Amino acid sequence: MNKEAVLFHIPHASAVIPEAFSGDFLVDLTENIRHMTDWYTDELFDFGFGERIVFPVSRLVCDPERFREDSEESMAGIGMGAVYTHGFDLRRIRETSDERREEILREFYDPHHQRLEEKTKTVLMRYGTCLIADCHSFSLIPLPYEKDPLRPDICIGTDGFHTPEWLSGGLAEAFRLAGYTVVLNRPFAGTMVPLSYYGKDPRVLSVMIEVNRGLYLTKDGRKNRDFSEISGLLRRVLLSAVLQRKPG
Repeated sequence: MNKEAVLFHIPHASAVIPEAFSGDFLVDLTENIRHMTDWYTDELFDFGFGERIVFPVSRLVCDPERFREDSEESMAGIGMGAVYTHGFDLRRIRETSDERREEILREFYDPHHQRLEEKTKTVLMRYGTCLIADCHSFSLIPLPYEKDPLRPDICIGTDGFHTPEWLSGGLAEAFRLAGYTVVLNRPFAGTMVPLSYYGKDPRVLSVMIEVNRGLYLTKDGRKNRDFSEISGLLRRVLLSAVLQRKPG
């Protein structure tokens, strides 16, 4: 596989709360932003190849990784659908009407997914395949809303249709050989696939890579001295899995 056929999807790196929407919130968001942001993943996964889509605002405003409709999204049951009403500690952070929710989705969610669809199509046309790398990080200590206490160094999320074994297995093996603990689909499962391709087009591959923030951040949330090393590791591991894929 050509390394340029990789599309990096980075949905939770931003801490931006646009002024036009900041008045919707009922509480100071400092702690929620600290806990819920995938800090520096836009830099951690910046490898100098492939395509990139970085969501421009905080997930507290809108989360593009959720299903658009709450009726289809399991996390909506705790106030964390595409438009959050509750924060990391399960306390209410926002009141929103159906009209305001739809405005937020049209402003942020819909354009993001349109870009994802278009980028995927472009990569497919150019290379005949597209690998979406869904890039995340997670807290060293489980947050109140997280049910799974497991905290490996790396979590790899998969999809039964879009994540072939050579990809998930190759990534896991490479991380383990480098000395890191790896678990598939724990504490988080699944990976991003544009809906128009989901379960339909095997040319679209996808894998989620979740990095334990304890590997690259200090306790006060700054990049630690291992940041560049972890970024380099991620680059090497992804390239090894992609470039060693056997034809057919």
